[in-house]
Amino acid sequence: PTAATTTFMVTRETKRILIEELGYTRADTESLKPQIASALVTKRLRRPENGLPQEWIEEIPSSSSSQDAMMKKLQKESKYPLKTPLLAISTILAGKGLSDLIVTIIKVNMGYVGASFAEQFYGVPVVGIDVVCVVIGISLGVWTWKSMV
Repeated sequence: PTAATTTFMVTRETKRILIEELGYTRADTESLKPQIASALVTKRLRRPENGLPQEWIEEIPSSSSSQDAMMKKLQKESKYPLKTPLLAISTILAGKGLSDLIVTIIKVNMGYVGASFAEQFYGVPVVGIDVVCVVIGISLGVWTWKSMV
């Protein structure tokens, strides 16, 4: 009794025999089904004059949708390399300004000693600095999101 073998790939030796001894092209060997390539070498069948029959050619599956999606994402990221850092900066800036503003409002409303809406930093109202940070952060984020699509 003989064991049945299944060929999963075309080896270098099989390709060599197909090209050098049986007249197939390199392109032929790349597209042949492994089982067909093995049978051609075993039976020593020369390349048909009209080219390879369609049944001998292995259908190459198209790249998966996840690979396509990843490739598109990488292309988009390479097109706008500053998009993610600018969005991060805008989030930090808006978040810092908003959180400082909320803390100041809570402190003033609770009557915390030393807390005041009139408090200044180098002559600029602290609440004004917080509001400007929020506005600049949101503006930068919106601009980045809309322009770097």
